[in-house]
Amino acid sequence: MAPLAAALAKLLCAKLWIQVHGIEAWQALSGLHRRSVEAAVLVTSVSRYTRRRLLEWVSIDPAQLKVLPNTLDPRFQPGPKSNILLDRHHARGKKVLMTVGRLASSERYKGHDQVIRTLTRVVSNHPEVMYLIVGDGDDRARLEALAVELGVAEKVAFVGYIDAEQLPDYFRLADVFVMPSTGEGFGIVFLEAMASGIAVIGGNQDASPDPLADGHLGTVVDPLNQEELTSAICAALRMPPAKIDRARRFDVQAFSDHLYALLEASFTPR
Repeated sequence: MAPLAAALAKLLCAKLWIQVHGIEAWQALSGLHRRSVEAAVLVTSVSRYTRRRLLEWVSIDPAQLKVLPNTLDPRFQPGPKSNILLDRHHARGKKVLMTVGRLASSERYKGHDQVIRTLTRVVSNHPEVMYLIVGDGDDRARLEALAVELGVAEKVAFVGYIDAEQLPDYFRLADVFVMPSTGEGFGIVFLEAMASGIAVIGGNQDASPDPLADGHLGTVVDPLNQEELTSAICAALRMPPAKIDRARRFDVQAFSDHLYALLEASFTPR
């Protein structure tokens, strides 16, 4: 929509602000798109990774391109595990690994298969573990077949699609959230998991280190290194549950303060 926004801004003599998120900004688009971005007074990006990728193909002053991380719904907070979900998924007395995300063949970068491949070794150290996959899509059959092939099908539960209202309870059901993705523009599910008080593991090949604060708020691993991923999962399972909100730096108030500071700096007449 950037060309349309640039045309309207020019017509109305208005200042243009463009927000970029992920894959839509990672590769060079048309010259019209490039010129539209270059016409903006302010460009904001949800992550350092997306910012860096955008600067590879647009010619703007890097000072104009600011990082404005995502915020999250305050419904996500620590709390007890839902008895209903414990019974529904036969999870009582078990350690729960969880990934939340679409199971789309176009989004295999999220790394569900990487986690499934770790389970043989993880289970040998933690027999009580189970892996809950929340989400649905056309790649589900392949992942189910992979779990059968590796002999871990009884340890993997495919939850399918759930309503957004159920997400906070599902996050609290988990002990460890793991998504070794290689293609996140940010990864808001990391914030939701951290705010729910559970341990979080993400990759280092995309924007995942931003919500995880380069490993200060969660564990960052090479998502393609099975040894490293397995070790991180086992270490997280050994840790006692913290049940504290690690995502406070991304709360709505922090986001609002950051946003208004950017707007004042960019649009206030000097």
